Order: sequence, then structure tokens, then C-alpha cells
Amino acid sequence: MRKVSLPTVFTAALVVLVLAVYMVTFVVRFSEVAVKVRLGRVVETIDRPGLYFCWPRPFERIERFDTRLRVLDTVESETKTRDGKNIIVGNYAIWRIRHPRTLVESRLSIREAEDKLRARINQRRAAVIGNEDLSAFVNLNEELVNANYDRIEQEMLTGIQTEGDRAGISLRHSVLADFGIELVKVGIRRISLPEETTQSVFQQMIAERQKEAARFREEGKSRAATITAQAEANRNSIMKFAETMAGRIQSTGIQASTGILKQIATEDAEFFEWLRWLDALRVALRQKSTIFLDSRSDLFQYFQAPVTPEGTTPPKSPELPVSSLPPALEETHGQP
Repeated sequence: MRKVSLPTVFTAALVVLVLAVYMVTFVVRFSEVAVKVRLGRVVETIDRPGLYFCWPRPFERIERFDTRLRVLDTVESETKTRDGKNIIVGNYAIWRIRHPRTLVESRLSIREAEDKLRARINQRRAAVIGNEDLSAFVNLNEELVNANYDRIEQEMLTGIQTEGDRAGISLRHSVLADFGIELVKVGIRRISLPEETTQSVFQQMIAERQKEAARFREEGKSRAATITAQAEANRNSIMKFAETMAGRIQSTGIQASTGILKQIATEDAEFFEWLRWLDALRVALRQKSTIFLDSRSDLFQYFQAPVTPEGTTPPKSPELPVSSLPPALEETHGQP
């Protein structure tokens, strides 16, 4: 008989020991939870990381589940709104395993649980969107659309269901009770419109814009009327104030001039007024300027009839003989 060497025996014993330890121990990572199943019955749930012992198969088996958040996408499908319009909606869900014991007892794999979760999300989505109008998803008011999205997503997650076997509870509670899965969020990933719905939306947007433009026009007319009325009132107030001030200034000037004229001899009054006219004209013509005078103004009379010494008559401008006038002016010659 061939003799086996000691190192070979030691190596074989070590391998057997490692295999034995491997068969009766298992490791739970920090991101995992383990379920110990003994002869088909769940006996323990381990959620703390570390090394644990178990009976070898087939007496016990260990089911490990990752407890971190996962993202589940749903297939885009066409859904009808309350006002009879079709929209194509795609959802996503953020979920994690909260009660692994429930998932093990349901005898579902992770893939099978995801398929059932998709079906329930699609069913709930159709029910919620069926109670909304198309304007809740397609609108010119971006803030309103975002608020509607948040409200619809919250309704899909926590709203009370009225259909199916789980009527009376929310989608979150139903999947937690049936599969041990916690739904953290159900969101709308994408919304698109079929071709026939797109044309209807364009017409609706045009109508809304025209309505908005008409409202702005009416508001503009109202504001213009208010501004015009206020300007008219201000103008009348300013004109009234100016006329009052002008009357006061004129009255003060008349009183001052009357007082000055009383101090002047009667025979010098006309000469004094002429000197004052010259002073006013000198001040007005101090710089190169063009002056327009009313023919009814007191300053204009001295251009028509300048002051002359007493006993003399002002020179008259020579008159052209009638024969030298143009035919068109002969009939009006001599008329004032």
C-alpha cells in the first residue's frame, strides 16, 4: 500500500474544513437582508451585517435581498383622458424591499415581483389619468403643468384605489402587503401625443392664445382710458391753477401800473408808456430772435401808429395810382 505524505493529508483536511465551514456559514453585507428558510418555512430574518451559521442544504437555505433603492421603468402605453383625448404615458417607480419575509412567502422571484408591480402601476395610472383632462398635461402655464404632475404622481402612489382586489387602499399599501415592496415614488417619465391629438392641442393652444390676447387688449384699453382720464383731470387742474395765477399776476400788475401812472402827470402818461414799450422791446431783442405779436396786443399798436409830437400827423405810406395796380386789386383799392 502506498503511503500518503503528511502535507497531502494536511491539505486535504484543510480543504474539507473550508468546505464544511462554507456549507454551515453565510455572510450578510451591509446593503443586504437575509431570510433563513428551514424545510420550506421562514424561520428568521437577518438584517445586520456579519457572519452567521446555518444548517447545510437541503435542511436550510438562505435567501439574500439587496435593500437599496431600485428604479423600475414601465412600458409606454396609450391612455384616454376624461375629455376623450388619447395620450401616451410612460412611468417609472423607485422601490426597495422592505419586508423580505413577505416576498419569500409569496414565492416570487425579483423579476416576477417587478412584472406584477408594473401591471399594478399601469392599472393605477389608467385610473388616475382617466379622471384628468388633457389640459392638465398640456398647457401654456408651465407652473400649473408642474403642479398637476406632482398632484397626479402623488395620487397614483397614495390615492385610494377604487378598482381591483385591493380597492379601498392605496397602491403603496397594496404592494407592501402583497410583495413586501415599498414604493418610494411613482413618477411620470414621458408624455407624448398621438397625431390626431396633437392637432387638437394646437387648435386649443391657438384658441387660448387668442383669448389671452383679447384679454390683454381689453386690459390695455381700460388702462389707456384710465390714464387718459387722469391726464385730462390733471390738465384741467393745471390749466385752472395757471389761469388763477395769471389772473392774480395780471391784477397785481394792473394795480402796480395804476399806482405808477397816478404818480405821472397826465400830459406825460403816453410818453411814459412809450418809454416802457421801448424798454420791453429792448429786453426782448437783446438776443437774435423771432417774435410773433398779436395784432391786438398793446405792443403792436406802436408799429401801426407810432407816437408823434402834438400838432403833427404821422407820415402816410405812398399810395400807388389805381392805373398801376394789378387788375385783380383794382376792385379792392381804397377799401380798409
